[in-house]
Amino acid sequence: MKIILNLSRYCIETASRKKHDRLVSEYFKANGEDQKKIIEHQIGALKYFLENADFSELRYHCNRLDADKEITLIVPLQFKEMHICFNDTIVSPKWKSCY
Repeated sequence: MKIILNLSRYCIETASRKKHDRLVSEYFKANGEDQKKIIEHQIGALKYFLENADFSELRYHCNRLDADKEITLIVPLQFKEMHICFNDTIVSPKWKSCY
């Protein structure tokens, strides 16, 4: 699964929070269980990302590599294996704690 985050106006942490909030709103407006399941999985991934990623390191990488437009959060089945793609670069987040 891929989650697009727009960094044109916010840092990666704030952009992730805003995307999470938008998805929660979309979930309650969604029609159909299939659409709700997809949104639910994205919400879970972003929740894990927000609670466990070392955002000071991620902000450094995004600034250093000039990721000021959009980045893609690649979410495999195991959330701790997610990574970020931008400017032809892949960054694996440093996790505060792993479960």
